[in-house]
Amino acid sequence: MANAQNNQIVIAPVSYETALGPITLTPEDVVNFLARGNSDLTAKEIKMFMELCKFQRLNPFVNEAYPIKFGGDFQMVVGYEAYKRRAEEAPTYRGRKSGIVVLRGDTIVQKEGTCLYPGEKLIGGWCRVFRERNGKEDETFKEVGFDEYNKGQANWKTKPCTMIEKVAVSQALRAAYPKDYEGMYISEEISPVPTVERADGTVEIIDAEIIEPQRITQEQRQALFTLAQEGLGKEEGNALIKKMIDSRGLTSTSDMTVDVYDDIVAEIRTIIESTKV
Repeated sequence: MANAQNNQIVIAPVSYETALGPITLTPEDVVNFLARGNSDLTAKEIKMFMELCKFQRLNPFVNEAYPIKFGGDFQMVVGYEAYKRRAEEAPTYRGRKSGIVVLRGDTIVQKEGTCLYPGEKLIGGWCRVFRERNGKEDETFKEVGFDEYNKGQANWKTKPCTMIEKVAVSQALRAAYPKDYEGMYISEEISPVPTVERADGTVEIIDAEIIEPQRITQEQRQALFTLAQEGLGKEEGNALIKKMIDSRGLTSTSDMTVDVYDDIVAEIRTIIESTKV
């Protein structure tokens, strides 16, 4: 990573209070322990990150914030847990509700939670933040589209409902408390970078090339229909495949990636075996 005194700029440490206690943040800390990605940070970027942490009282040593740089793309990311805790500490905060937006048949439904039922297609996320304002309860509402934020990789492939709900929550909180969240964005809102979510909820940035998911071939597509039709009958087999691709937010088997194909094939085989019992 970048030299803490690059560009002939000497950056002084900053000391400040956080919700988790006082800390001192140095440019060496940013360079050696906090920066992620595959490119060096400039002195200006290091200084910007340190000042944001100080201004917003963030503790980067517990993943409340971290700088990312891939190539020339520099971004400052705030941890989702820090986002939620900041709202809960606000004296006017009165809670929130959130969930996903789905297409159920011909009807668009805002549902709480992040469980996508069979037959539903994920199209977005939503959040309502409630706060006290002038002695009355005030509501801030945000709804975001899945296609606008879907990165097509990492957790967006395995946990799409959870990811889009996080975006909606962060945008609603930022709209409700603009001064408290100035310059703060979670990783799900920013440009695509390879990530993986740890068991404790923090996000690890993977220093690797972004790989486009491989789509199935025409032969695999035909084999899928043959398996379902021979095992369950033509009409029932076709209906099952349609149900499975709809539940995964796909419009047709042409959009199917190899990993999704493998999951569907295994699921169909299980269903076929159960009918023989």
